[in-house]
Amino acid sequence: MLAMIEVNLLPPEYRPRESTNVSLMVTLIGGLAVLGGLVLWWLSLNSKLDELTLANETLTRKRDDLKVEEAKVDKLKEEIARQKARQETIIEISQSKIMWSQKLEQLANILAQSGYEKFWVSNMSLAKSSKGATFTLKFSGIGNSLSDVASLRDTMKNDANFFYHFSELRNLNVKRVALEGYANATEKMEFEIALPLESPVQGPGGHP
Repeated sequence: MLAMIEVNLLPPEYRPRESTNVSLMVTLIGGLAVLGGLVLWWLSLNSKLDELTLANETLTRKRDDLKVEEAKVDKLKEEIARQKARQETIIEISQSKIMWSQKLEQLANILAQSGYEKFWVSNMSLAKSSKGATFTLKFSGIGNSLSDVASLRDTMKNDANFFYHFSELRNLNVKRVALEGYANATEKMEFEIALPLESPVQGPGGHP
């Protein structure tokens, strides 16, 4: 069997040359470059997302801690305000010419009467102005009977010993408040009784 051998006798400059598809190579290389860039960008975004998530968690914890501290500060401010108010009340009472110890004893005797033992004084204040002074009592009471409040008010006003020094009695801000944890009551009452004094309270050395 004879094998045929082809011999190209053309000069080298006229012989056909083998070549690659340049456009295909450029496209392939460009695609790989874009893909590599996308991968690097995704890795960068993923890393940034982790950093932001961690920062958010850290700031959230700090915010929650600050809220707790802020609540503590607010409670302290409220307690300071209450203590200052009590202190001012004590100073006002001590400077007046009324025998307040006797007046409070008379009030205690009124509250000890049958039907009024459900009431108690939660706060008291003595406010002065150019027109005079007003002694205000804040009460709380178990139950929801407004007639009991009216009865207590009338008893205080009709007690000559207690009502002496006061010009009138004003019943203010009666409201009912839900009460929890008591088997025999579901709500309580809160109200104020204001007692203007007959004349302005004077300090030491003042004139009645």
